[in-house]
Amino acid sequence: MLLRKWDLRRLAAVLSTALLLAGLVAPLGAGAQGPQLLQNPGFELPHVQSIPGKENCFLAAPWSAWFVEGPQYERDKGLRLAPEYKGATRADVPGNRVRNGDLSQQWFHSFGSFQAGVWQQVSNVPVGARLKFELWVLTWSCDREEKGNCGGATSGDPSPMHVRIGIDPNGGPADAFAEEIVWSPEQNAYDAWHHFEVEAVATDSTVTAFVYSHPDYASQDNNVYIDDASLVVVALPPTATRRPTNTPTQTPEPTETPLPTATALPTNTAVPPTATPTLRPPTATATLPPCPTCAPCAPVATLAPYPAPATSRCTAAALAVQPLAWLAALVVAVLAFLVGRLSARR
Repeated sequence: MLLRKWDLRRLAAVLSTALLLAGLVAPLGAGAQGPQLLQNPGFELPHVQSIPGKENCFLAAPWSAWFVEGPQYERDKGLRLAPEYKGATRADVPGNRVRNGDLSQQWFHSFGSFQAGVWQQVSNVPVGARLKFELWVLTWSCDREEKGNCGGATSGDPSPMHVRIGIDPNGGPADAFAEEIVWSPEQNAYDAWHHFEVEAVATDSTVTAFVYSHPDYASQDNNVYIDDASLVVVALPPTATRRPTNTPTQTPEPTETPLPTATALPTNTAVPPTATPTLRPPTATATLPPCPTCAPCAPVATLAPYPAPATSRCTAAALAVQPLAWLAALVVAVLAFLVGRLSARR
């Protein structure tokens, strides 16, 4: 009894463990995603000069910078200037400028605004796959530090930052203003890490991930920090099902049956005036086969048209004898029956 109880307890433990594992594995399988498609998604070293000839433009390789410089009258007001790009560290005040790892990517301009961001192009993407681009963003915007409302490097009287991320599903040239780009909603992301995400279906085997920002005002501090990017396939393209080909059924046109060709009568055959077919020539004679029990049958006289079936003399004789044969057979059977009864009585 103790052994049986122990076996039952062990069986219950095994089943409980199996159910627990099933509960853990199922959610992972249900939410499984494809591998990371971006290179250096954490914006770690190396940081390299992204745009040759431009000062202070160091980006985490292989990310690239993009920006738009406004016309001169805008730049004179500190609007749409070319920002500086560099890596941010954990030592930067106030100590939250990196979310994970050692570095994050930063771009900024003091006493100025910008329309700028970064991008990375990815190849070998399954056409028709649904992609998800995710990114964490933190911004700092302070109108004037002398006001005393930006203590601890936090935002005060901030400029709207208009930060968003997008996927260009067509790949092609890196153009942050392409109409095909699918953008996430905008967020300002002041002073804390905010999560951004967007999904799009790849229409080409090459896609581009974009980050966009555009502070409205030429504030003393307009800084953008990004970290922990991710681009993955969340759904493979559907399997194409070939539709059945609708082959029109052609009804064959009716074929005209040719009329029978008239056969010419022999020139030496005279057709009776009444057009009545003659089965046998009037002079034809029919020879009957020899009878097995009598002399050879004599030939039958000439038959008239449409004669009655000819019957030989032997056939007539056989028909006449047939009733007598049946009677004799009956007598023999009766005699045999009587003889058998008499023998039985003896």
